[in-house]
Amino acid sequence: MLFVGLNLFVGCESDSLETNEEIAVQNEKEIIKPSTAKGGNLSGEVTGSTGAYVAKVNGVTKYTGSDYVAAIQAAINNLTSGRDTKEWVTVRVSGASGSTGGALKYVNMASYTGLDFANNTFNANSGDALVIPVWADRKTNIEVKNLKVSGKPRYGIWFKGCTVMNISNITMNIGVPQSGLGLGIRVDNSTAATSNLTISGTINITGGDNSVETYGVDGFSIGNVTSSNNAACGVLLNQSKNGTVGTVTGTNNSTTGSTTGYATFRCANNNGPNVVCAKVYSRGSGRGFFSVTGSNGCTVNTVDIANTAIQGILLQDASNTKVLAGTVSNGHPNVQHVNSTSCSTKVNGQTYTAVNGSW
Repeated sequence: MLFVGLNLFVGCESDSLETNEEIAVQNEKEIIKPSTAKGGNLSGEVTGSTGAYVAKVNGVTKYTGSDYVAAIQAAINNLTSGRDTKEWVTVRVSGASGSTGGALKYVNMASYTGLDFANNTFNANSGDALVIPVWADRKTNIEVKNLKVSGKPRYGIWFKGCTVMNISNITMNIGVPQSGLGLGIRVDNSTAATSNLTISGTINITGGDNSVETYGVDGFSIGNVTSSNNAACGVLLNQSKNGTVGTVTGTNNSTTGSTTGYATFRCANNNGPNVVCAKVYSRGSGRGFFSVTGSNGCTVNTVDIANTAIQGILLQDASNTKVLAGTVSNGHPNVQHVNSTSCSTKVNGQTYTAVNGSW
């Protein structure tokens, strides 16, 4: 009896140990690991009045002074260092760049930073071509919204070598500080590979050079863009692929400078493939839609183009480029293909597919 009892006792102990081990393993699986995210707890703001700006982060003053750019920069610089979660600075006052001192002057974005201008205006009033209201180089997860720009900036917004970029609700009324400058929004790969760009909301740019320009962007979503009275394009895509553009509405594009050869919507420099534009609406511009220099794989769903200085639509050295529907009137000519392969333009009830021809 004692032998049997010992067996029973040992057996019970073994079952109990196995159960405890199972529970320990299960508990290990269910442990909630602490978050490794850094940042997300600080926010900055810029307030004050003309010539007397105050920058604070979580209510703590980081800058007081007369320099609008320095105030915004101080707020950005005092957010969480090395963060991997986006933190925001809200600019609650309009201001001007002031003198550049002969060097580029800009607000330098940091990674994981959002900048909300709350519909205030940055005036580029330096008198030279060296002001860039918002600039970023090789950054990720950056966002700018609700910004107005006036004066004569080099670029209104310039992102280069960046990834995961969001730009929304931008209004500009700008001039050209010198030929070839005065762009509204430019995103390029001049310093590193560039990808994942979103431009959305109200984008309305008057004056300047190109209103929106990309170069070397892989993956983009550009919403509706309104562009008027400028020296170059409404939207210009260079060497950019895998993206969409909404409706480009252009009035008097490429009419204020020395050339009328640009267009409301232009693809150039081996742009494409896999690019779709919903609509081109153009009035009184140099051209309506222009694809050139080896660009390929672009589809424009519909066009409404009238009163261009030269061609309404020009496909030159382009391939696999299509206009699916719409109207063109009072062009010179309405449509022209020059050395364009596997292209088709379907407008005014006609479909044009010839490699070379004018209609």
